[in-house]
Amino acid sequence: MRSKLAIAAIVALGTMSSLYAQDIENFPVKLGLKVGIPITDMFSANNVGYLNGNIPGSTYNAATPKYILGVSGEFHLYKRFRLEVDGLYKRTGFSTSGLYGSTGSNFYQSTGANIWEVPVLLKTNISIGHVRPFVDFGASLRHVSSIQNNQFLPGIATGIITDNVNGLHNRNSYGGVAGIGITFKRGPVEISPEVRYTRWANESFQTNGLRTNLDQGDFLLGISF
Repeated sequence: MRSKLAIAAIVALGTMSSLYAQDIENFPVKLGLKVGIPITDMFSANNVGYLNGNIPGSTYNAATPKYILGVSGEFHLYKRFRLEVDGLYKRTGFSTSGLYGSTGSNFYQSTGANIWEVPVLLKTNISIGHVRPFVDFGASLRHVSSIQNNQFLPGIATGIITDNVNGLHNRNSYGGVAGIGITFKRGPVEISPEVRYTRWANESFQTNGLRTNLDQGDFLLGISF
């Protein structure tokens, strides 16, 4: 009796494994990593001008994100069409300096922000041996997850740290995305360099002298398995 049950269990497991393998073949999912660098500046910053006619106003200096890190998932839809979902991380910020109030004393503050972007793209490619050019387009969500603002004001010995900044306009921004690239396949590994353009519908940061650029360009390198 036990041997019959063991044989039945083996047959059932074999059937389930066969069905699972067929599902994976029909609906393959590729997971990978994304690394890259921004092509455009995230902020447009300048001198506010003059206050009260002759007192210099604040000056903003923006820090361009130096790297992009993330993960990627690609789902087969139909023939050469795929759906790609990415989760990308950037670290950015800006600084402000100028005169504080009517005292004419200098002040300085630096702001750092963690930026997350989630593009959802429809992707199609043309196979040419081990090389596959592709184009993709879709929509993206940008979220400002956390902000650290360090203020150094006259008469205060240590800095003041806050988790917000007056220039934050939208924590969530939406935009359209389009990209073009090429995929090199060697065995189970695929390497995909890509240039991607995003047009945002609204600004994450906006204040007098500083605003988020609505046009964004990125170079990304995808590594999937």
